[in-house]
Amino acid sequence: MWTTWRHGICVALMLAASTAAHADIDCGGGRGGYRLQTSDGWFHTDKLEHFAVSAPFGALGAYLTRDTAHPVIYGTLIGTIPGLIKEGIDGTCRSSGFSYKDLAADVAGALTGALLGNWAIMYSRSARGQTVGVAYSTRF
Repeated sequence: MWTTWRHGICVALMLAASTAAHADIDCGGGRGGYRLQTSDGWFHTDKLEHFAVSAPFGALGAYLTRDTAHPVIYGTLIGTIPGLIKEGIDGTCRSSGFSYKDLAADVAGALTGALLGNWAIMYSRSARGQTVGVAYSTRF
């Protein structure tokens, strides 16, 4: 059990470091106050980036909470945390601000990742060891 948590924590830290490295956290206009960004559209290209970054976090969250009663809900919550942190940081930038539209794309990506992860990732234990793979089931 502890080994599984260590692997999950390592994967989460690697994903978080990768996201932070590519997240454009730099504020060109400096920091000060807290702002909401209202000028961005629902279909800008950065929404796809938010969706794509949050989906693996949602799948990882669903995988880590697979033994609970609601892995999709917990996976979505876990997958939304990095986007919420980034939007919180963006809220202090003078050049941009907190975008609820970006956060909605993060939630949609995390939910999609959690649903796909819960549906497609197979995990089983037997006397011979542990198996992790991709499974397909027509049962919903």
